[in-house]
Amino acid sequence: MERRQFIQAAASTALLPSVLTLPAFSASLTGPYRYAFFDERFERARQVAAAWSESARLLAVHGDVTPFWTEALAREVREKSLTLRGVTTGSFHFCLGVLLSEHAFVDARVSRVDRNLLLWTIHSSPKN
Repeated sequence: MERRQFIQAAASTALLPSVLTLPAFSASLTGPYRYAFFDERFERARQVAAAWSESARLLAVHGDVTPFWTEALAREVREKSLTLRGVTTGSFHFCLGVLLSEHAFVDARVSRVDRNLLLWTIHSSPKN
């Protein structure tokens, strides 16, 4: 990935609107999700994830996207559109956005839950 592309991907995830309120944003997170991530180190993340009705594969994370990227997402993002959601730290969301943008067009929305967590949804479409 070129430096310019990396900076563009980073800016697109860092400058997302955070003016949405948590209840309103949570309500908008309905739909067919492929994966749902939550950072199990945080009680609030576990609570939010427990409230999701699951049509997605619910994945507990510890702040690192790498194991999930190498196991499944890297292949899937190149082949089909994906809709993901999560309640994770900003670093997890940021790194996932950068990795996705290498292979797909990314549309993301994010809202801050507290000083540690973001509630987000990402839709990706392969660049082909």
